Amino acid sequence: MVGDVYRRRLDALEQTWQAWAELGRGLTEQQWSTPTRCPGWDVACVYAHVSMFPLEMSVPPPPAPVDQPVGLPVTAVQLLGQYNTPTGVATTMAPTIADNAVIEAAQHSRAQLVQRFTVHGPRAIQRLRTTAATTVGPWPPSGVLITLVEALRIVLLEATVHLLDLQRALGHSPAVPVAALRDTAQLLAELAPAVELIEAATGRSRHCPFPVLR
Repeated sequence: MVGDVYRRRLDALEQTWQAWAELGRGLTEQQWSTPTRCPGWDVACVYAHVSMFPLEMSVPPPPAPVDQPVGLPVTAVQLLGQYNTPTGVATTMAPTIADNAVIEAAQHSRAQLVQRFTVHGPRAIQRLRTTAATTVGPWPPSGVLITLVEALRIVLLEATVHLLDLQRALGHSPAVPVAALRDTAQLLAELAPAVELIEAATGRSRHCPFPVLR
């Protein structure tokens, strides 16, 4: 069961990264510089941010330190919930993450950013297909332990949400693999308070439980 879910998420991630690659190949310099709805980021910055995932996932992680913290792995919902509290990493690290994307975009050519999806992306998918879904590792920068099948949910969410950011910025109709949309929507629904989500979705309340992420 876990293996089936893992394979489906890998397939969805592969398709979504391919969409990033295809979009990037056809962009003009003017389009690369188009502002997005992510404050302070143009299209190149969004590419720089999301392309770090295939780049870093294309190589095996370094050996775990001897003093690696011991604990039960968390789920994607638990990790994102922790990150998105008022004092969580999503808030405290936001300026650093934003600055890093700007720096990455300035230090690398457009072709290099796209190459992370055309070269490193397939390499990462191939490596992950031979890695057990239940493999546990630390999620940066907190080091909280998470299984690979759960970590993929977050990587897929990042790729999906930011692909929509790009398509909206460029005036394109949303075109995201259905499996990626489904998994991302489910994850966001799980993050929302259940009662508030149900009542808002069924028109029984005007109180909106969103946003649940930065």
